Amino acid sequence: MSQAERLTRLGEILVELSRSPIPTHFFQTLGDEAGSVVPFDYLALCLQDDDKRGYLVHSLSPLAGGAIAARVFEPHEGLPGRVIREGRATVVADLMAPDESVLDLEGVLTAAGLTTALIVPVRRGFEVLGALLFAGRAPILYGAEDVQIATLLAAGLSSSLETSMAYQALADERSTLAAVLASTSDAVIMVNQSGVVLLANGAVRPMLGLASDQITGRPLLEAVDYVPLRQLFAAGRPGASELPLPDGRVAQASMVPVTTPFGEPVGLAVILRDISLLKNLEQMKNEFVNTVSHDLKSPITVIAGLADLMMRSDPRDPRFKSRCEDIRETAQHMSELVTDLLDLGKIEAGLEAGREEADLVALIREAARIVGAHAEAKSIALDVQTPPEAETIAARSRIRQALVNLLDNAVKYTPDGGRVTLWAAFSAGAQGPETLTIRITDTGIGIPARDLPHVFDKFFRVKSDATQATTGTGLGLAITKSIVEAHGGRIRVESVEGAGTTFVVELPLLKA
Repeated sequence: MSQAERLTRLGEILVELSRSPIPTHFFQTLGDEAGSVVPFDYLALCLQDDDKRGYLVHSLSPLAGGAIAARVFEPHEGLPGRVIREGRATVVADLMAPDESVLDLEGVLTAAGLTTALIVPVRRGFEVLGALLFAGRAPILYGAEDVQIATLLAAGLSSSLETSMAYQALADERSTLAAVLASTSDAVIMVNQSGVVLLANGAVRPMLGLASDQITGRPLLEAVDYVPLRQLFAAGRPGASELPLPDGRVAQASMVPVTTPFGEPVGLAVILRDISLLKNLEQMKNEFVNTVSHDLKSPITVIAGLADLMMRSDPRDPRFKSRCEDIRETAQHMSELVTDLLDLGKIEAGLEAGREEADLVALIREAARIVGAHAEAKSIALDVQTPPEAETIAARSRIRQALVNLLDNAVKYTPDGGRVTLWAAFSAGAQGPETLTIRITDTGIGIPARDLPHVFDKFFRVKSDATQATTGTGLGLAITKSIVEAHGGRIRVESVEGAGTTFVVELPLLKA
């Protein structure tokens, strides 16, 4: 075959190499087609490893009688190592003659009857990626024309390798992007300058009710009916804004321009993050601040007014003492409110002292003793029925506080001569630890059905003729609920207006 014919055939092989970026394709093409332009009995591609500390030998054709060692060859080992170091093609008439020859490479080739070799560098610009090794038996002898053809073939292979690496990098980036977009709960929609949806992740379905695969590749105005989103893209103003969602939730919409690394505009992307919870928390915070401000302002007004009256009155005024008592009681109410607020904040923030071994039964009896004087003053029978003991790990002062709150409420809202019963017993947990169930039942005024869902809300107090004379901050049950839940327990209420109330507390018995 003439040199011109070989070059023509080489062009065909290079075209075939470029048909696919998959390495196995051009490795197979080289093994099948390279022999038509450069004769060989064995062909291998020697590529540097990822750390560039050596090279690996990849056989592209079978080798009779043995196999090249599957190891990383050092840069100074073997003829391919010399070509990679020096970056120059090498023709060798006797494989075992050069000093760089090694037994598990050139020795294996020689044992297979191969005597001569042509090795050309595979370059990417000034960087040498590896070497292409042709080896043959007599009468194959490599000359200048073979070196020229092999060098051109190596250049084509280098281009294919570079394309493959770029393809793999792009595939990796795409996979990473797809994984990130699939795992985030934020909806992402990207539209090009023509208004066509280029990208939409799975989160658009739960947030906007849209299927990502049904809107991608279609014009936004055709694929999306939701007017606020269409208006957002139509405005095209980068920045953050709030977007109402179809189901009534609220999303923060961040619009960003998308450009190529060279600064060329691609389109616009909107990232939607559900901030409904944050909006609710903000509203709750505002309501909380307003309520606290109102509850503190009222007693402060009373204290100031009484102080003014006392300044204008004579100490011998018969109302002087009662006004002092009113000031003291009002200040005490403010102190209780502030204390309850601090307690609630500490409990909900988890800023509690360390827990220790505690006997819940002993804490129940201590709480009953504390409330006993209040019950006795109202001639209310306080009946406590418990097992001998119930050991657990808990914050003693907080559990006692919760029990006192519940018992004191029961006594407070029970008319004189009534009864309050505390009953406690063990119940086996289905999957967790053993539980102590505590039921506190009174014969009091009860809670209207409309108010039952709100009894554990902060500052909530049942408003009725029967409760007008009863003082309180509206935080006792909220504190109790937080204490119980902080110990892994549950609390619920059962009540019939006019027929009494029962609070049920379930506390797991945790062992040290």
